[in-house]
Amino acid sequence: MSDTLLKVENLDISYGDGLVAADVSFSLKKGELLAVVGESGCGKTSLLRAVLGLPDSGVMVESGKIEFDGANVLHMARRERSALLGEKVGMIFQDPGAAFNPIRSYKKQFAEMLKSHGRFKGEKSYNEILDCFQRLNLPDSERILKSCPYEMSGGMNQRIAIAAAMLLKPSLLLLDEPTSALDTTTQKTVVEELMRLRALTGITMLMVTHNLGIAAVMADKIGVMYAGRLVEYGAALEVLSHPIHPYTRSLIAAIPTLGCTLPEGIDGQPPLYGAEAVGCSFIERCPYASEKCLEKDCSLTVSVGDHYAACGEGQA
Repeated sequence: MSDTLLKVENLDISYGDGLVAADVSFSLKKGELLAVVGESGCGKTSLLRAVLGLPDSGVMVESGKIEFDGANVLHMARRERSALLGEKVGMIFQDPGAAFNPIRSYKKQFAEMLKSHGRFKGEKSYNEILDCFQRLNLPDSERILKSCPYEMSGGMNQRIAIAAAMLLKPSLLLLDEPTSALDTTTQKTVVEELMRLRALTGITMLMVTHNLGIAAVMADKIGVMYAGRLVEYGAALEVLSHPIHPYTRSLIAAIPTLGCTLPEGIDGQPPLYGAEAVGCSFIERCPYASEKCLEKDCSLTVSVGDHYAACGEGQA
């Protein structure tokens, strides 16, 4: 039996007009964490929405394949795919407030979630919720359960959202910028909770983030996305220590560090429909661009072992 839980092949996605991501391929083994990184506007969240398959997300899969545990989810009926969400695929949103009704108690909302999946067992379920809170180091769990989201900080709501996602014991957890709305101290707490959760359950995670520091701490593999395409892919330590693509190197150079010179920014913005472009979409911002880049093959053709990139220009 294959140990690959999620496999994405040659995925093209849109919102009904131009492509926002093209020819995206990657796989995740059970227990692995893949972080997809890049600037805002590079297609990371759109990719996550395509994998999640929410009917109201607006994302349309134009071509390609998404396999979950050997089954092509794009061939599933709507009801079958909806059943997959929550039970086998959980989601942590960027805005922790998006997961809850702010004026209804967590107790009522957790019960409604479990009832919708046929998992509610009365008082036994409440005990399971409290046990989940305790495993995630949420203090005073009984008081939290009786409270409403508006009474809690963003960091607490995010930690409670993690507990909600885990109650149904999914195999795959999707994370959409799970720490970007939080202050630095709370980010550290949430990252620690996610790492503890992974150690306890062996859950597989697909995370999108613009924070390379968090990706470095959490991820086994990193995929660097630019203008709707994966431009670099490999083991996290290898990608961050020995970046191949000029865009990856520019991203790393833009990270502020204590006691060092000012970071080097990247002029300009990613093109809106760069996934449809012929040639390299990074050409307008790349210090190594030349005429040959206008017709360059943007697939992951440069490789060093299991480390792949779409370009290696300017590499030392």
